[in-house]
Amino acid sequence: MASIQTLERRILALEARLSDLEGGYGETLYKLHRASAKSDLRLGRVLAHLNITDVSDDDVDAVLDDEE
Repeated sequence: MASIQTLERRILALEARLSDLEGGYGETLYKLHRASAKSDLRLGRVLAHLNITDVSDDDVDAVLDDEE
């Protein structure tokens, strides 16, 4: 069985690595959000150029409700 000191060292090591993991996760979320915003802007320009009305929030909600 591990001693208290060993467990404390393991916890400290894990906490030190946690910031590295969280940092990468936050950066990934930022990149995904940025890519999503870019796609939304591009699609909006295409729809406007083709004079097509975008889908409504109700349309999206209906599709999501059907998936459940």
